[in-house]
Amino acid sequence: MTPWDGVHEFVQVVEIGSFTRAAENLGVSKSFISKQVTDLENRLGVRLLQRTTRQVSLTPEGEVFYRQCREMVGAFERAQNLVSEMQEKPTGLLRIALNNTYGVEFMATAVAEFASIYDRLTVEVVTSLTDSDLVGDAIDVTIRYGQQEDSSLYARPIGHQSFCLCATPAYFRKFGKPTNLAELKEHNCLTNRTGYWQFNSTGGTMKVKVNGTWKCDDGSGILAAARCGLGLAQLPVIFVRKELRTGQLIALEEPWTFYDRDVWVVYGHKQNLSLKVQLLLNFLTQRFQKTHQRPEQPLPEDWQDMVD
Repeated sequence: MTPWDGVHEFVQVVEIGSFTRAAENLGVSKSFISKQVTDLENRLGVRLLQRTTRQVSLTPEGEVFYRQCREMVGAFERAQNLVSEMQEKPTGLLRIALNNTYGVEFMATAVAEFASIYDRLTVEVVTSLTDSDLVGDAIDVTIRYGQQEDSSLYARPIGHQSFCLCATPAYFRKFGKPTNLAELKEHNCLTNRTGYWQFNSTGGTMKVKVNGTWKCDDGSGILAAARCGLGLAQLPVIFVRKELRTGQLIALEEPWTFYDRDVWVVYGHKQNLSLKVQLLLNFLTQRFQKTHQRPEQPLPEDWQDMVD
Protein backbone atom coordinates (compact mmCIF):
# COMPACT_ATOMS: atom_id res chain seq x y z
CA MET A 1 0.00 0.00 0.00
CA THR A 2 1.20 3.50 -0.84
CA PRO A 3 0.01 6.99 0.17
CA TRP A 4 -1.41 7.35 -3.35
CA ASP A 5 -3.75 4.35 -3.05
CA GLY A 6 -7.35 5.54 -3.33
CA VAL A 7 -6.50 9.13 -4.32
CA HIS A 8 -7.30 8.70 -8.01
CA GLU A 9 -10.53 6.88 -7.18
CA PHE A 10 -11.52 9.59 -4.66
CA VAL A 11 -10.97 12.38 -7.22
CA GLN A 12 -13.00 10.48 -9.81
CA VAL A 13 -15.93 10.03 -7.41
CA VAL A 14 -15.92 13.73 -6.51
CA GLU A 15 -15.74 14.94 -10.12
CA ILE A 16 -18.29 12.50 -11.48
CA GLY A 17 -20.53 12.57 -8.38
CA SER A 18 -21.18 8.87 -8.25
CA PHE A 19 -19.39 5.70 -7.14
CA THR A 20 -21.14 3.74 -9.88
CA ARG A 21 -20.19 6.07 -12.74
CA ALA A 22 -16.63 6.48 -11.38
CA ALA A 23 -16.28 2.67 -11.44
CA GLU A 24 -17.55 2.57 -15.03
CA ASN A 25 -15.16 5.33 -16.05
CA LEU A 26 -12.15 3.52 -14.55
CA GLY A 27 -13.24 0.09 -15.74
CA VAL A 28 -13.43 -1.46 -12.28
CA SER A 29 -16.19 -2.58 -9.93
CA LYS A 30 -18.17 -0.26 -7.67
CA SER A 31 -17.07 -2.31 -4.64
CA PHE A 32 -13.41 -1.76 -5.56
CA ILE A 33 -13.92 2.02 -5.73
CA SER A 34 -15.77 2.00 -2.40
CA LYS A 35 -13.04 -0.03 -0.70
CA GLN A 36 -10.23 2.22 -2.05
CA VAL A 37 -11.95 5.38 -0.79
CA THR A 38 -12.81 3.81 2.58
CA ASP A 39 -9.23 2.62 3.07
CA LEU A 40 -8.02 6.14 2.20
CA GLU A 41 -10.35 7.66 4.81
CA ASN A 42 -9.19 5.15 7.42
CA ARG A 43 -5.53 6.01 6.75
CA LEU A 44 -6.26 9.72 7.06
CA GLY A 45 -8.50 9.26 10.06
CA VAL A 46 -11.24 11.51 8.65
CA ARG A 47 -14.42 11.14 6.60
CA LEU A 48 -13.96 12.68 3.17
CA LEU A 49 -17.36 11.97 1.63
CA GLN A 50 -20.96 12.03 2.83
CA ARG A 51 -22.75 9.13 1.15
CA THR A 52 -26.51 8.83 0.69
CA THR A 53 -28.55 6.67 -1.63
CA ARG A 54 -29.02 9.62 -3.99
CA GLN A 55 -25.83 11.65 -3.87
CA VAL A 56 -22.23 11.95 -2.75
CA SER A 57 -20.95 15.20 -1.22
CA LEU A 58 -17.67 16.40 0.29
CA THR A 59 -17.15 16.94 3.98
CA PRO A 60 -15.22 20.09 4.97
CA GLU A 61 -12.11 17.94 5.40
CA GLY A 62 -12.86 16.29 2.07
CA GLU A 63 -13.11 19.69 0.37
CA VAL A 64 -9.62 20.67 1.55
CA PHE A 65 -8.17 17.29 0.65
CA TYR A 66 -9.81 17.30 -2.80
CA ARG A 67 -8.35 20.71 -3.72
CA GLN A 68 -4.84 19.48 -2.89
CA CYS A 69 -5.36 16.19 -4.71
CA ARG A 70 -6.71 17.99 -7.75
CA GLU A 71 -3.51 20.05 -7.94
CA MET A 72 -1.39 16.91 -7.72
CA VAL A 73 -3.45 15.13 -10.38
CA GLY A 74 -3.15 18.20 -12.60
CA ALA A 75 0.63 18.24 -12.14
CA PHE A 76 0.79 14.56 -13.04
CA GLU A 77 -1.33 15.12 -16.15
CA ARG A 78 0.91 18.01 -17.23
CA ALA A 79 4.00 15.83 -16.71
CA GLN A 80 2.36 13.04 -18.70
CA ASN A 81 1.52 15.41 -21.55
CA LEU A 82 5.07 16.77 -21.54
CA VAL A 83 6.55 13.29 -21.84
CA SER A 84 4.09 12.43 -24.61
CA GLU A 85 5.06 15.60 -26.46
CA MET A 86 8.74 14.68 -26.13
CA GLN A 87 7.92 11.34 -27.72
CA GLU A 88 6.33 13.14 -30.66
CA LYS A 89 9.14 15.66 -31.17
CA PRO A 90 12.51 15.13 -29.44
CA THR A 91 13.56 17.77 -26.93
CA GLY A 92 16.02 18.11 -24.08
CA LEU A 93 19.64 17.02 -23.74
CA LEU A 94 21.21 14.22 -25.80
CA ARG A 95 24.73 13.19 -24.69
CA ILE A 96 26.81 11.31 -27.26
CA ALA A 97 30.31 9.91 -26.64
CA LEU A 98 32.83 9.66 -29.50
CA ASN A 99 36.20 7.94 -29.38
CA ASN A 100 38.85 10.48 -30.38
CA THR A 101 41.68 8.04 -31.16
CA TYR A 102 41.40 8.75 -34.91
CA GLY A 103 39.71 12.13 -34.69
CA VAL A 104 36.01 12.91 -34.36
CA GLU A 105 35.39 15.09 -37.42
CA PHE A 106 33.83 12.36 -39.58
CA MET A 107 31.43 11.03 -36.93
CA ALA A 108 30.78 14.46 -35.39
CA THR A 109 29.68 15.73 -38.81
CA ALA A 110 27.05 13.01 -38.99
CA VAL A 111 25.85 13.85 -35.47
CA ALA A 112 25.69 17.55 -36.37
CA GLU A 113 23.55 16.72 -39.39
CA PHE A 114 21.18 14.85 -37.07
CA ALA A 115 21.08 17.82 -34.67
CA SER A 116 20.24 20.20 -37.52
CA ILE A 117 17.08 18.20 -38.22
CA TYR A 118 15.81 18.34 -34.63
CA ASP A 119 16.40 21.93 -33.51
CA ARG A 120 14.71 21.47 -30.12
CA LEU A 121 17.45 19.09 -29.02
CA THR A 122 20.54 20.16 -27.14
CA VAL A 123 23.39 17.86 -28.22
CA GLU A 124 26.44 17.41 -26.03
CA VAL A 125 29.36 15.52 -27.62
CA VAL A 126 31.85 13.94 -25.22
CA THR A 127 35.22 12.93 -26.69
CA SER A 128 38.09 10.94 -25.24
CA LEU A 129 40.86 8.56 -26.32
CA THR A 130 39.12 5.71 -24.47
CA ASP A 131 35.56 4.42 -24.50
CA SER A 132 33.29 6.38 -22.15
CA ASP A 133 31.43 4.78 -19.25
CA LEU A 134 27.86 4.82 -20.55
CA VAL A 135 26.20 4.72 -17.12
CA GLY A 136 28.81 6.46 -14.97
CA ASP A 137 29.20 9.36 -17.42
CA ALA A 138 25.42 9.67 -18.03
CA ILE A 139 25.84 9.03 -21.76
CA ASP A 140 22.75 8.32 -23.91
CA VAL A 141 24.62 6.85 -26.88
CA THR A 142 28.25 6.07 -27.65
CA ILE A 143 30.06 5.03 -30.82
CA ARG A 144 32.38 2.08 -30.32
CA TYR A 145 34.58 -0.04 -32.55
CA GLY A 146 35.52 -3.70 -32.84
CA GLN A 147 34.19 -6.58 -30.79
CA GLN A 148 31.84 -5.56 -27.97
CA GLU A 149 32.54 -7.28 -24.66
CA ASP A 150 29.96 -5.73 -22.29
CA SER A 151 26.86 -7.95 -22.51
CA SER A 152 24.89 -5.58 -20.25
CA LEU A 153 24.76 -2.98 -23.03
CA TYR A 154 22.92 -3.02 -26.35
CA ALA A 155 24.76 -2.42 -29.61
CA ARG A 156 23.54 -1.85 -33.15
CA PRO A 157 26.03 -2.24 -36.05
CA ILE A 158 26.12 0.71 -38.45
CA GLY A 159 29.08 -0.11 -40.68
CA HIS A 160 32.83 -0.51 -40.77
CA GLN A 161 35.98 1.48 -40.15
CA SER A 162 38.48 0.30 -42.75
CA PHE A 163 42.23 0.52 -42.12
CA CYS A 164 44.94 0.60 -44.76
CA LEU A 165 48.75 0.47 -44.70
CA CYS A 166 50.28 3.69 -45.96
CA ALA A 167 53.51 5.66 -46.10
CA THR A 168 55.10 8.50 -48.08
CA PRO A 169 56.33 7.90 -51.65
CA ALA A 170 59.86 8.62 -50.42
CA TYR A 171 59.62 5.92 -47.75
CA PHE A 172 58.51 3.31 -50.29
CA ARG A 173 61.24 4.32 -52.74
CA LYS A 174 63.85 3.84 -50.01
CA PHE A 175 62.53 0.69 -48.30
CA GLY A 176 60.19 -0.87 -50.83
CA LYS A 177 56.65 -2.13 -50.26
CA PRO A 178 55.92 -5.21 -48.14
CA THR A 179 54.27 -8.00 -50.11
CA ASN A 180 53.02 -10.07 -47.17
CA LEU A 181 52.64 -10.00 -43.39
CA ALA A 182 56.03 -11.61 -42.80
CA GLU A 183 57.81 -8.73 -44.53
CA LEU A 184 56.39 -6.20 -42.03
CA LYS A 185 59.30 -7.07 -39.73
CA GLU A 186 61.61 -5.38 -42.24
CA HIS A 187 59.77 -2.04 -41.89
CA ASN A 188 59.60 0.70 -39.30
CA CYS A 189 55.97 0.37 -38.21
CA LEU A 190 54.30 3.36 -36.56
CA THR A 191 51.92 1.98 -33.92
CA ASN A 192 50.11 2.63 -30.68
CA ARG A 193 51.81 1.55 -27.47
CA THR A 194 50.63 -2.05 -27.77
CA GLY A 195 52.70 -2.54 -30.92
CA TYR A 196 49.99 -4.66 -32.57
CA TRP A 197 48.18 -4.31 -35.89
CA GLN A 198 45.11 -6.26 -36.93
CA PHE A 199 44.21 -7.62 -40.36
CA ASN A 200 41.31 -9.36 -42.03
CA SER A 201 41.58 -13.13 -42.18
CA THR A 202 39.37 -16.05 -43.16
CA GLY A 203 38.91 -16.82 -39.47
CA GLY A 204 37.88 -13.27 -38.57
CA THR A 205 40.71 -11.04 -37.39
CA MET A 206 44.44 -11.67 -37.24
CA LYS A 207 46.55 -9.83 -34.66
CA VAL A 208 50.18 -9.22 -35.68
CA LYS A 209 53.04 -7.90 -33.53
CA VAL A 210 55.09 -5.27 -35.37
CA ASN A 211 58.07 -3.13 -34.39
CA GLY A 212 59.05 0.46 -34.91
CA THR A 213 60.68 3.55 -33.46
CA TRP A 214 57.44 5.54 -33.03
CA LYS A 215 54.53 4.71 -30.73
CA CYS A 216 51.51 6.92 -30.04
CA ASP A 217 47.98 6.13 -28.86
CA ASP A 218 46.54 9.10 -30.76
CA GLY A 219 45.98 8.51 -34.47
CA SER A 220 46.89 12.13 -35.21
CA GLY A 221 50.35 11.47 -33.79
CA ILE A 222 50.80 8.40 -35.97
CA LEU A 223 49.62 10.33 -39.03
CA ALA A 224 52.08 13.15 -38.28
CA ALA A 225 54.95 10.66 -38.16
CA ALA A 226 53.80 8.98 -41.38
CA ARG A 227 53.63 12.31 -43.21
CA CYS A 228 57.22 12.99 -42.18
CA GLY A 229 58.28 9.74 -43.83
CA LEU A 230 59.23 8.10 -40.55
CA GLY A 231 57.67 4.74 -41.37
CA LEU A 232 54.70 2.60 -42.37
CA ALA A 233 51.35 3.35 -40.69
CA GLN A 234 48.05 1.51 -40.34
CA LEU A 235 45.31 4.16 -40.34
CA PRO A 236 41.61 4.43 -41.25
CA VAL A 237 41.03 5.16 -44.94
CA ILE A 238 38.64 7.99 -44.03
CA PHE A 239 41.23 9.48 -41.67
CA VAL A 240 43.91 9.75 -44.40
CA ARG A 241 41.62 10.49 -47.35
CA LYS A 242 43.14 13.95 -47.93
CA GLU A 243 46.75 12.68 -47.81
CA LEU A 244 45.93 9.83 -50.19
CA ARG A 245 44.17 12.16 -52.60
CA THR A 246 47.05 14.64 -52.71
CA GLY A 247 49.69 11.92 -52.97
CA GLN A 248 51.37 12.86 -49.71
CA LEU A 249 50.76 9.26 -48.64
CA ILE A 250 50.37 6.12 -50.73
CA ALA A 251 48.26 3.17 -49.56
CA LEU A 252 48.98 -0.47 -50.29
CA GLU A 253 46.02 -2.02 -52.06
CA GLU A 254 46.54 -5.79 -51.86
CA PRO A 255 43.69 -7.60 -50.02
CA TRP A 256 45.97 -8.75 -47.18
CA THR A 257 46.81 -5.15 -46.21
CA PHE A 258 43.32 -4.17 -44.98
CA TYR A 259 41.49 -4.44 -41.70
CA ASP A 260 37.75 -3.75 -41.51
CA ARG A 261 36.62 -3.03 -37.97
CA ASP A 262 32.94 -3.06 -36.99
CA VAL A 263 31.36 0.22 -35.89
CA TRP A 264 28.56 0.10 -33.29
CA VAL A 265 26.06 2.46 -31.76
CA VAL A 266 25.91 1.42 -28.10
CA TYR A 267 23.17 2.31 -25.63
CA GLY A 268 22.21 1.27 -22.13
CA HIS A 269 18.77 -0.33 -22.40
CA LYS A 270 16.39 -1.62 -25.03
CA GLN A 271 12.96 -1.09 -23.52
CA ASN A 272 11.14 2.28 -23.65
CA LEU A 273 13.91 4.09 -25.48
CA SER A 274 13.38 7.84 -25.60
CA LEU A 275 12.40 9.23 -28.98
CA LYS A 276 15.69 11.16 -29.29
CA VAL A 277 17.72 7.96 -28.93
CA GLN A 278 15.44 6.00 -31.29
CA LEU A 279 15.74 8.70 -33.93
CA LEU A 280 19.53 8.89 -33.59
CA LEU A 281 19.84 5.11 -33.91
CA ASN A 282 17.71 5.10 -37.05
CA PHE A 283 19.57 8.09 -38.52
CA LEU A 284 23.04 6.59 -38.04
CA THR A 285 21.91 3.16 -39.28
CA GLN A 286 20.63 4.71 -42.51
CA ARG A 287 23.49 7.24 -42.80
CA PHE A 288 26.32 4.70 -42.90
CA GLN A 289 26.47 2.09 -45.61
CA LYS A 290 27.72 -1.27 -44.38
CA THR A 291 30.54 -1.35 -46.92
CA HIS A 292 34.32 -1.51 -46.67
CA GLN A 293 36.21 1.62 -47.64
CA ARG A 294 39.15 1.25 -49.98
CA PRO A 295 41.63 3.94 -51.09
CA GLU A 296 40.87 3.53 -54.79
CA GLN A 297 37.07 3.52 -54.37
CA PRO A 298 35.03 6.75 -54.47
CA LEU A 299 33.13 7.57 -51.31
CA PRO A 300 29.33 7.40 -51.28
CA GLU A 301 27.91 10.77 -52.35
CA ASP A 302 26.38 11.52 -48.96
CA TRP A 303 29.82 11.04 -47.33
CA GLN A 304 31.60 13.66 -49.43
CA ASP A 305 30.82 16.63 -47.18
CA MET A 306 31.94 14.63 -44.15
CA VAL A 307 35.55 14.17 -45.27
CA ASP A 308 36.35 16.82 -47.91
